[in-house]
Amino acid sequence: MDPVHFTGNEVLEMAVRIEENGLKFYTDAGKASKDRSVKDLFKTLAEEEGRHIKVFLDLKKLLGEDEQASVGFDAYLEEASLYLKALADTEVFTRPEGGKKFAGTVHGERDVLNTAIGMEKDSLLFYYEILKMIREKDRAVVESLIEQEKNHLRKLTEVLSGLAGK
Repeated sequence: MDPVHFTGNEVLEMAVRIEENGLKFYTDAGKASKDRSVKDLFKTLAEEEGRHIKVFLDLKKLLGEDEQASVGFDAYLEEASLYLKALADTEVFTRPEGGKKFAGTVHGERDVLNTAIGMEKDSLLFYYEILKMIREKDRAVVESLIEQEKNHLRKLTEVLSGLAGK
């Protein structure tokens, strides 16, 4: 019995949703930003989210149609699976239009940057939880997602630090 709840394809489907809504968030937040460095960063992050979507869709094609997880998992893994699905469905980046709606509710560049940092951290936590349950052969896909999210977090933190000096 394979104690896995998510295949690489399933993780990539969730990642595509996260990235699509991240793209919307960064696009709208960039339009609303007045600071040039923040505007430029959000434009860059939106472009990267678009590239991530393409990469994830291409990876999904390469993985092919993996078998869905089967029944018979222990209670912890089943509970963890439900937790991750709920997290994926309630995150700002995963709700349809969630990023766009949220971008209009924050005020000021620091607030937007702190919110984006929080979302990137949440995405990292999500992917680290997925990493615990993914098949060994699909771990590289999740590890790649983690590295890309870490890169976004670094960029956001650098720009926020730059604003502190202004």
